[in-house]
This record gives sequence, C-alpha cells and structure tokens, in this order.
Amino acid sequence: MSKINIEELASYPFSVELEVRVGDLNYGAHLGYDRILGLAHQARIVLFDSLGVNEMDLGDGRTGIVAGDVAVTYLGEAFVSDPLLFEIKPVEVGRVGFRFAHRVVNKQTGNKVALIEIGFVGYDYRKRRPAGLPETFRNGLLALNGEQ
Repeated sequence: MSKINIEELASYPFSVELEVRVGDLNYGAHLGYDRILGLAHQARIVLFDSLGVNEMDLGDGRTGIVAGDVAVTYLGEAFVSDPLLFEIKPVEVGRVGFRFAHRVVNKQTGNKVALIEIGFVGYDYRKRRPAGLPETFRNGLLALNGEQ
C-alpha cells in the first residue's frame, strides 16, 4: 500500500500548545486518529483569533471557509495530558483558497506525532458557493509567513 507523503517544512511561523484530553483517546489509550483533526481545528481557531477573524467571517462580513481536503501522516503516539505543539504555516495562498501545513510535536518529549495538511476554500455561506478570500485575510496569511 502506498503512503501519503507530506513534506516537513523548514519552519512553521505560528504555534499553539494543546493538551491531549481523555475524550481524545481511542480504545488503545492513545490519541485517536480522528481526534487529531479536532485538535488541529482548535489550533486553527487560535490562529484565526490572532488575525482578528473567525471561520465564518474572514474580515469582510460574508466570507468564511470550508475544508476541501485533508491529509495526515502519523509519526508517533500521544497520550492523555501530553502537551502537543501544533505548528502551522499557510501555504499555497491563492485568490480563493489556501492550505495549512501543520507539524505536531510532543512538547515534553520532542517526538513528532503527525504532519497534517488541510486545504480550505473561501465560502459565501449566504449564497452557498465558493467566494474569493478577502484581501486583508490573504495579506494576513502572507504576513504570517514574512511575505508581502
């Protein structure tokens, strides 16, 4: 079986620490494969808050986001109360969409837990269709990377 190959990036300009909770565990008593996406979602909310936006309003009062795709490469286990550092870098920032590349590291041990990529599309929830990303939001993502 071939494996999805996510390249680890040299740097990730944004990071937030999140703790593995009891509800994040599977029957193997480690972080469930599906629960890591919920934690990535929480990290994204913190990043968006730092930009002064949220997932339903990217700054223009009408454009939010929807996920278009996701890929996860699991590299190690995480257990209850482990402090995970979610590092994020915006990549492929375009007119209508962007991707977030994540590296997840156990802050206590330094072991890598996962690499994640999630693609997003700007979305007008009133019209129920894709929409261009507000320029101020795009600029915020590019500035996070030191671009512009």
